[in-house]
Parts: sequence; C-alpha cells; structure tokens
Amino acid sequence: MRHVHRLHLLSAFAFAAMAFAFAGCSSESYYCDDTGCFYCDGLGCREVDPPDRPECRGDFECPDGTMCTDLGCVAACMDDGDCPDGTVCSDAMCVGPTEPPPTPRPGVCERNADCGDDTLVCRDGMCVPDDRSCGETGCSCEETGMCADGFTCVDAECRPDEDVCRFNTECGAGRVCVDGRCASACGGDNPCPTGQACEDGLCRDVEPTPGECTNNDECGAGQICADSVCVDGCMEDAECGAERYCDGGICRVDDRPRPFCTSDAECRFACIAGVCRTPCETSRECAMVDVQFSVCLDSYCATTNEATSDCATSSDCGVGEECIDGVCR
Repeated sequence: MRHVHRLHLLSAFAFAAMAFAFAGCSSESYYCDDTGCFYCDGLGCREVDPPDRPECRGDFECPDGTMCTDLGCVAACMDDGDCPDGTVCSDAMCVGPTEPPPTPRPGVCERNADCGDDTLVCRDGMCVPDDRSCGETGCSCEETGMCADGFTCVDAECRPDEDVCRFNTECGAGRVCVDGRCASACGGDNPCPTGQACEDGLCRDVEPTPGECTNNDECGAGQICADSVCVDGCMEDAECGAERYCDGGICRVDDRPRPFCTSDAECRFACIAGVCRTPCETSRECAMVDVQFSVCLDSYCATTNEATSDCATSSDCGVGEECIDGVCR
C-alpha cells in the first residue's frame, strides 16, 4: 500500500514538472522568448505564429504603418507592444522570434530600370505603379520589344495602336509620320514644342540628361523627377501648353495622329482610318481626282507609299534607317 502511495506521489511530481516545463505558463497569459511566442490558458501553452503578410514590391503596396520587406508588408514598431501577436519588435520591425531579419524593400530607384518590373516607373526616387494602362506586359518594351495586344512598341515604349501612325496622311497638316510618331515640320515661323529641337526640318525630341535628379526637390517648380530626369508634371492637358498633352502625370509632346475626319458625313465619300477616301476601280481614276492619292488600293485611292509600304516602325528597317511615311529611308 505504501508502495502504491509512493507511485501516486511520483506521478504528481512528474505532472508538476511537465507543467513547469511550459516556461511562462500561467492562467490566460501570453509571452515570447527566443523559441517563439506562446499563449497559455492554464492547461498548457500553444505557439502563436506571425500573422500572414501581403507580398509587396515596394512601400507603396503596403498598408499604412507597415513597410515592404522580403517577408512581405511588416508592421513598424518602437517596442513589443506595437506588434501583433506572434511577433516582437526588432530593429523597428515586427518579426517572429525565429524569423530571419527582414530585408527592407522600399522601392527606392533612380531609373525605371531599377524597378525591375515593366508595370512600375521611377517617380520622385521611388518605384510606383505606372499611371498608364498598357496591358499585361506593362508600358516598357525596352528589353523584349513586345507589347500587349492593342499596343505597339515605339522607342522602347508600348503605345496604344490609335496613338501610333504609319503614314503621313494620319498625322494632319504640316506633320510627318516618323517611326510611328507624328513629327511637326519646323523652321522659320514654325518653332518646335518644348522638349524638341528642329533637325532637318522636323521637330525631334531633345535627349534628356540621365542622372539630372533623384527626387522632386531637385527639380523646378511644377516639375517632377521621372526616370532621373526633371519633367513637367500635370493632371490635365491644359497644364501642358501648346502641342503637348498630359500622359500618366507627365507632359509629353503631342505626337499622336490627328484624324482629318471621324465619320463619313465629314467627307464626300467615306472616312477610313481618319482620312477621307475616294472609291475607285483603277489608279487612273485616282490620278484624275488627286495626284497625291494616285493608286487604287482595296477599292479606294491611296498614296504610293501606302501601296508600297515596307515598314511600320524603324525596327522594320536596316541599321541607320528610319521608317518615314511607311517607307524605310
């Protein structure tokens, strides 16, 4: 009998030792140590995992009060009391006791290329989503030369097909289609828009100086730092001045096609792709109406270049050539 009583005592001591093994355990308590975070209810302790964190590419994708790291959006903190259950405050970031120190990913950049994603652009020294929508592939085609359906790669940038020209007839009076963009004729009383210079009778973009800025504070009034260059910022076309328009928060030279017509009612016969066209059966008929549209193509009068075109953009041409009015030159 004494032997049985001794066994009961040993069992009681063993149970007490097991309970004591749950360090920090007491009724309704929570604690963290080097092995993790635990919640105790008097019967034992259970481990509390760090909360799920959304993935991110930069701070711009994280909720207020959190920062982007390789672990996802991590809460900022000053002490453990600022952190959600399952984490402690370490180096001003809430992390699990056994998690590796997170590496910040604030999305800091100098050039668009630093952002590593064609859907992001560098603005004011930070990677942010491109305000423009260019489909699934993003608005840059510098690396692949490819764009989503409905877009064309022009000068390493995906542009909507309706903003890309092939022939002079699409550009409006006094403009020429060069590499998918409508360039204004210049010289004399025809100055070029801001951001362009007159070369060989056509307005050409002035190449920006990379590294001009790293944030907006280094630019003039009304300007923003975009892709390391100071440019005029905007919210609407009226803020950009003559011959320019607002695109993705930046003023750009308006090199989009300008249709001569938008409906058949504006033409004698038919409005096709923004140009008034004359129906025909032979090229002879066309030449008698307008020497510029001297070729009968698909039952309508067209220009010689439209009938013999060998390029849409300069990427279709040889080295040193440009696609001008649909022909490599």
